[in-house]
This record gives sequence, structure tokens and C-alpha cells, in this order.
Amino acid sequence: MKGRTSGIISQNIKKLRLLNNMTQEELSGLLELDTQYYSQLERGERNFTIEKIIRLCQILHVGIEDIIPVENDPAPDVSAQIARIGQLIRGLSPSQLTLLEKFITEVLTYTK
Repeated sequence: MKGRTSGIISQNIKKLRLLNNMTQEELSGLLELDTQYYSQLERGERNFTIEKIIRLCQILHVGIEDIIPVENDPAPDVSAQIARIGQLIRGLSPSQLTLLEKFITEVLTYTK
């Protein structure tokens, strides 16, 4: 997760931490991270892994879309979205497809 999106993710996590009246020390402990490292993540100097974002969803009791910005298209063209996804996965190896399936299954658990 690069650039502007990673900054928004860090801002969202900080906002959720504060809404839950948690310190960086408390949240970094629950994530099993060094406090200084966590501070760098929250400032956007480092990027959160998807595993840490999923763990944050569990800790903060939020959906993944509360952390990762999602464009809210009022009338998405589902056929076009499926076609774009198909183009992205075309050519993946069987092991990559298995990994992608596991990833999608895991992330869907944390969506609203």
C-alpha cells in the first residue's frame, strides 16, 4: 500500500485508536510491535501489512473499509469490475491463485 493511500490508512488507524481511548503503547502491545516501530507506522513512515490491518480490525472491532479507503461508487458496473479483476488474475500460477483466494476469503471476513 503506497503513497497517498498509506497515509490515509495511517490517519484512519490513529483516529480509531484515539476513538477507543488507546495509547500507542497499548495498541503496539496488542499488535506485538515495538512502540517506536508502531509510531513510525502511524506517522506513515512505514506501511502496515495486511496481516496487521486485519489484526487491527479485530482489536478495534471495525470493518476493513473503516481503515482502507474504498471509493463509494453509487452505481458500480459489476460486470466491468469483474472483467477488470479477471484481467488482473489472468496469468497467475495455481499457487498464486490459491493464495489470492485465501486472501480474499480472509479480507471478506472483515468487511461490513
